[in-house]
Amino acid sequence: MEEIDFKVAPESKIKKKPSYIKPWLGLKYLFKKPVTIKIPYEKTQIAEKYRGFHSLDWKKCIGCNFCGQICPARAIEMTWIEVDGKAEKRPHPKIDYGRCTFCQFCVDVCPTGALGFVSNYMLTTEWREEELLLYDWVPIHPDKIKEINEKYPDYRFPVSKIEFNKETKEVTYYLRDGEVFRFKILGYGVKPPATVKPKPASKTEEAKKKQG
Repeated sequence: MEEIDFKVAPESKIKKKPSYIKPWLGLKYLFKKPVTIKIPYEKTQIAEKYRGFHSLDWKKCIGCNFCGQICPARAIEMTWIEVDGKAEKRPHPKIDYGRCTFCQFCVDVCPTGALGFVSNYMLTTEWREEELLLYDWVPIHPDKIKEINEKYPDYRFPVSKIEFNKETKEVTYYLRDGEVFRFKILGYGVKPPATVKPKPASKTEEAKKKQG
């Protein structure tokens, strides 16, 4: 192989000459407005149709899991839910914002348009263990998020606190407008858990139906 001769610049050309003026030039920034934004206390103008947190119309969701299959970060888990003592007929997506990349492929692939996104993007905590529950949630209806945004137009997460009871599996959402929303998690996955599956009718019940 042909040898390549690298030329090294002499130290005299590389070494910078000391300057007593340049360090003082930084003082001019004392009289300029800061570039940083004091989140969450200051608002900023975001782009139109900004891809922020998710919203979900539970009535439109058919539990097909297309969103979970297309998610490149594996941030979506189908969740079986019970509201007011009544189990939902289909599972709904639960989104982990510790993994989500906000690509919104899940929104694009949703066949019924149940899964959407809002412009809210700010989720700040003090990293206490109970606060980290905010990063893993089942999205709420877009109309409710819109209602909260009209009251608090600061692009913050629509839920101020989430509590999870490990014994009863009950989840409590404390919304920013003061409303409280509760539901139970019955299980995970596309297939319904045993608590959701309808019990098979006994032989006596089947006989009664035939006679009736």
